[in-house]
Amino acid sequence: MSTQENYKNVRIVLFERDSDVRQAIKSTLSQETFENILATSGLKTAQASIFNDSADLVLVDIDHDRKSICTMMQKIRQNEIGDNPFPVSIAISGNSDYVNVRQTFNAGFDILLLKPFSMSTLTQRIYQLMKGRSPFNITSDYIGPDRRQVSPTKRNQRPVTLVTVPNPLKIRANGEITNVQFQRLIKESIVEVNDQRVLCHGEKIGDLVGSLVSKYMLEGLDEDFSAELKRLKFICADMDHRLRRSKFAHVAELGSTLLSVVDRILECPMSPESRDIDLMQNLSSAISRAFMANEKDVKAAHSISSTVRAIA
Repeated sequence: MSTQENYKNVRIVLFERDSDVRQAIKSTLSQETFENILATSGLKTAQASIFNDSADLVLVDIDHDRKSICTMMQKIRQNEIGDNPFPVSIAISGNSDYVNVRQTFNAGFDILLLKPFSMSTLTQRIYQLMKGRSPFNITSDYIGPDRRQVSPTKRNQRPVTLVTVPNPLKIRANGEITNVQFQRLIKESIVEVNDQRVLCHGEKIGDLVGSLVSKYMLEGLDEDFSAELKRLKFICADMDHRLRRSKFAHVAELGSTLLSVVDRILECPMSPESRDIDLMQNLSSAISRAFMANEKDVKAAHSISSTVRAIA
């Protein structure tokens, strides 16, 4: 690795149940002058340090509890737990199965290292992450490093916007900014990610509502219909939570109104009221317009929400 950085300020959390592997990794990192290393076989110990924003680089063995660890990383990326959703993260696994790899990447880990790997490979990958971390891709289903080989943008679809998020590994090593500046940078990036997330939710709501209305018109009220309703509820709830902290706060009233309509449909999803289907469709269209709203449109959005609540 380069000798220009000061690695002693980099905070590392290493969770590895295999004591031999854990010791080998810790010794290698120490030789590279990384001094601040928490190496543990206890998942709760590692989690506590990560949640308390005491980790710039996270190395996690996912083999013994893959589901809960991937869920943890997903919640970190979505800023549901902890104060920093951007720690550099490396998943360690001996399982190259496609499902395992896909679940790991979908959780938002930066990279996956498959066992057995050499210590030189580990240090090389850390160096690569320090120098060139991938920007984050934000969708309605995913927040994490961009892994696309080519742009999947479709005609009439909002272009993908990548967000350059802080790289704690590089920032701590360079020591070019103070901790206060670092925290400000994290907060600014959280706002940017949040804004992109609600825009993606707005598009996804339009897609889901369009599918639900089609199924209703074709009398396709089955398990898929119910599953899409639940997915719509999750997106509406997440959007409602994020909207009030974004520059699109004027959309919040419409979003919460749609959420209440979806909740009502879910009470009896196999026989929804036609009125609720119409409301759902109208609210979806209003949300789409509201994201591009001027002052007149904002007033119209409030009027629509008030009308829906009055007749609900």
